[in-house]
Amino acid sequence: MDNEQLLDKVQNLLLGMEERINTRFEAVDRRFNGLDNRFTGLDNRLNGLDKRLDSMDKRLNGMDNRLEGLDTRLRTLDGKVESVRAEVKLHNELLAPFINWSHRIEDEVIRLSAALQDLQARLAKLENPPAQ
Repeated sequence: MDNEQLLDKVQNLLLGMEERINTRFEAVDRRFNGLDNRFTGLDNRLNGLDKRLDSMDKRLNGMDNRLEGLDTRLRTLDGKVESVRAEVKLHNELLAPFINWSHRIEDEVIRLSAALQDLQARLAKLENPPAQ
């Protein structure tokens, strides 16, 4: 074999190696592109999840605000109920002597009514003596 043939053979071997290496690099590139696409898809899904979580955060914050408003209203209502309770207690304390007095008056009216009925019965006997 002469030098030219040897050189052609080496050149052909190098070209074949280059083609095989290029083929392998293309396969690796395709795999990296596939991985890149998968990562891009994952990024998109995570971005969508982030948006959904942000939306949920906003809704939960809205609910927290509504609950805080409700708590404020309940505290106000508790204060009003306490005020009414104190007022009722004061009225009961102020009315207690009057209630006791009215019970005494009622008892006296009942006693006097019974005494009046007794007197009326006696008077009726005196005015209409029994016939003998």
